[in-house]
Amino acid sequence: MQTDYDVVMIGGALAGAGMGILLKREWPEAKILIVERSDSFSFKVGESTSEVGGAFLTRVLGLGAWLSREQIAKNGLRFWFNRPENTCAGRCAELGPKLQVRLPAYQLDRSKLDTHVLGLAAGDGCEVVRPGVVRDLHLGGRGRNRLTVSSAGGSRTVTAKWVIDASGRSAVIARQRGTLENLEEHPTSSMWCRFRHVGDLDSHEMAELYPEMSRRVWSQRSTATNHLTGDGWWAWVIPLQGGEVSVGLTWDRRIFAPPAEGSIPDRLASVLRSHPIGRYLMREAVAVEKDAHYYGAVAYRNTQVIGDGWATVADASGFMDPLYSHGLDFVGNTVWAVHRIVADSLRGDDVQERVAAYELNYRQSFQRWFSSLYLDKYHYIGDAELMNAAVLMDVGCYFIGPVKMVMDDHYKNLASLPYGGPVGAAFGQFMSCYNRRLAYLGRKRREQGNFGPKNVDHHFIFSDSFLPSYAVRKLIFRGMRAWLKAEVSVLWGRRKRQTRPQTALEITPLAPAS
Repeated sequence: MQTDYDVVMIGGALAGAGMGILLKREWPEAKILIVERSDSFSFKVGESTSEVGGAFLTRVLGLGAWLSREQIAKNGLRFWFNRPENTCAGRCAELGPKLQVRLPAYQLDRSKLDTHVLGLAAGDGCEVVRPGVVRDLHLGGRGRNRLTVSSAGGSRTVTAKWVIDASGRSAVIARQRGTLENLEEHPTSSMWCRFRHVGDLDSHEMAELYPEMSRRVWSQRSTATNHLTGDGWWAWVIPLQGGEVSVGLTWDRRIFAPPAEGSIPDRLASVLRSHPIGRYLMREAVAVEKDAHYYGAVAYRNTQVIGDGWATVADASGFMDPLYSHGLDFVGNTVWAVHRIVADSLRGDDVQERVAAYELNYRQSFQRWFSSLYLDKYHYIGDAELMNAAVLMDVGCYFIGPVKMVMDDHYKNLASLPYGGPVGAAFGQFMSCYNRRLAYLGRKRREQGNFGPKNVDHHFIFSDSFLPSYAVRKLIFRGMRAWLKAEVSVLWGRRKRQTRPQTALEITPLAPAS
């Protein structure tokens, strides 16, 4: 049917603009409209990428040279643990690699990245309305979609063959259709903002204060995503180009409660300063004004992500947890898969069966990924020994599965969402099994008053790099041995006096913003 546009994109950040770029490459004559609500992009949860997200940005969108100039190369994941009686940063347990990472990943200034990608989409011929709002959306099926676009220049009603929702947590289509729901089994909240004058873990001062700590790692800690952990919570510290640092806190409301009073920057800094590493990092930190954010419920899902003439991608389809920086993986997976369906539909192919297959694939992948990695993880996230086992197995399975698939053939495999198919299901069952057991061990240790027995004066540094090859099995087996040792320690451990439950921490005011 004759329509005003082949595709209308709701949302012009990375997912929407990236979709526009990919469609224009395959079908240059396509008429594409991108409607972006904001007049300028803001910072998001998702400043850090993992390897599949990095592959999408570099191998698919071709942004490698720009990212090398304008963003910070990420140096892997690093975790820090502590027990309440310790105040020395040098004694905190550390989990992470000794050497540099080998595959591209980035610490992203998302506002800069989103602006750049939207500019590329406009340069490729996509029409951009900004700021603009989609109203009166009617999904009538392929070729019969109708919507009203309002902007400073007025309102107009247009028709489209396809409508793609890339609006993030706004989830325009899911909210209209009533298919958005919180993940009640994962009751997490998050708050974050940017800071200036955050301490440097690679500084001369740190090397003089803690020479052993400096010597045990050869790579740069300051450009990693540093995770500070406690019982039921973790905080991220992510450096951004230009010197500002994204600092955020995510917690399980069943286990931990941050301070209830004060501004978000003050509440954040209070929790971080309860940890010796955080105390060093935040001692002179100054919050950036008007840059504080809060999510009362982090995890949610959309129970239907594609239909006749419409689809949702990226965060408009769901979000699990920021722990492993997999948000941009789902951007890449969903945008690539949906763009191929839409491009073939515009060529005249019958895509009805592929639409149904993608819907099933997404639901299975989302549930398996969530159960494997995040369900009840906060019951042990602050225990160094248990997290050492989890990280070695989690990241090892990620590299031998999703990362290897994308690096081998991104054109074919990026559309296959993680943990789909029989092999993916088998990996998902294995990962869900050990995740459940580690969560059980964390709860038992808490009951025994022995949570985090190796959180001080133990360091879990691995010299072997994670690689998308079967050589990573060595790290997976090491993680399995660590898991079995933890099982034995809990089985034979004596019950100790119950520790006092965590309460809200005293607020330490920050220096005024400059």
